[in-house]
Amino acid sequence: IYNDELPSHIKESKSHLPILYRDKECICADCQMVWMALECKGVEYVTVLVSKYSGDDGVVGEVVENVPRIVWPDDDGENDQATTTTKTDAIKLIEQIQTKYPSSPPQFYPKLSAAVDASRCNILRLPGVMPRNSDPAFQSFAPYLFREDGTLVAMSSHCVSLEEVEEMLEEYYLGPYLCGKEITAADMVWMPYLERYAVQLPLLYPKIDVLNPRSKSAYEMVYEWYLAMERDVPAYACCVQGDARHWRRHLESVVEIHNERAATEKDRVPKLPPIPKQKGWWLKKNPNSKVLWKAYYGDGSSRPWLGDTPEREVALYLVQNRKEIIEGAVEETSGMGMTVDETDEALREIIHTLIGSESPENDDENIDELSENASRVVEFVSERVEVPRDMGMIPALALGELLSKVSVVSKA
Repeated sequence: IYNDELPSHIKESKSHLPILYRDKECICADCQMVWMALECKGVEYVTVLVSKYSGDDGVVGEVVENVPRIVWPDDDGENDQATTTTKTDAIKLIEQIQTKYPSSPPQFYPKLSAAVDASRCNILRLPGVMPRNSDPAFQSFAPYLFREDGTLVAMSSHCVSLEEVEEMLEEYYLGPYLCGKEITAADMVWMPYLERYAVQLPLLYPKIDVLNPRSKSAYEMVYEWYLAMERDVPAYACCVQGDARHWRRHLESVVEIHNERAATEKDRVPKLPPIPKQKGWWLKKNPNSKVLWKAYYGDGSSRPWLGDTPEREVALYLVQNRKEIIEGAVEETSGMGMTVDETDEALREIIHTLIGSESPENDDENIDELSENASRVVEFVSERVEVPRDMGMIPALALGELLSKVSVVSKA
């Protein structure tokens, strides 16, 4: 993974690999789709991260870089030229990925019926099923919640959309995905929007069951789709999935813009529900974490840069970002009150614990022995880590498990 541009020596050594350009902020829905498609296929590729938006820290702003895009190696290998996909149409890019890797599972467009192309059909249904006339400028940040005219999307529209998604999933009842038993391109295209929707809609309308996409009682099939994506798809849970804090922050940014242009007082969004006080509240446990990471890591040959356990992946992150973490922790504004040497020693202690324990949740003795400084650095790092920008959800959950143990010990 490289920032902004590909070094010349990497262009030469990796010229046989496709190059994915995506947004470094991990906000762009189209980038997330294409990233997911490459990961599901297990494709070896190079990533270049660029700033898509002009706003600071990826907040809503003018698009300054057209992504996603893929540069494919020359097919015949007879010259040094590469075929560049100039269009940023994610759906067409996913089609290209399937065309270039037809034998690699999963099949993005399985023939479930002689009469209906189920995957492509469900992709085309997206704009008609989800609330219409929502502001396209917010599509990656907080989709289907706000209109360009300063009004809110009606609550009834959200209910209708969720009922239609429920019906879509019932059409292929033999499995939890949009086309049945296996994940397809349809799930990849819908995934970014349903991911954001599940976090943000209940924040706008708290404690209303029919306005919670993850409500099992209201939308059982939609609920099962979320579970299947998070618990059965390694590429999603280990790499691509964003967390609740990530999407809450972007909803807050969009709400601020919306309220400034609200058509009426009734269209203004009052304060969102308070942020939970529990440390690491956004890191929800996944009972399949170990199995998912084992499947994603494999034997290590296809992704040799990863740690072989979620805990060791966190340790790798700490090693690779040691300088930035220490610089942030010793700043006066951090409130840590620690020196460079103290922070460095604390990091080493945390890394030793993560590397030495294959499963921190079964190693309470090691957690109890973490020093006060190490415990504080665990909390500091957990507040800084962005999912999936800095690490995937499954490693982040390992960090969250360590954080929860540290919090319990510190209270005791």
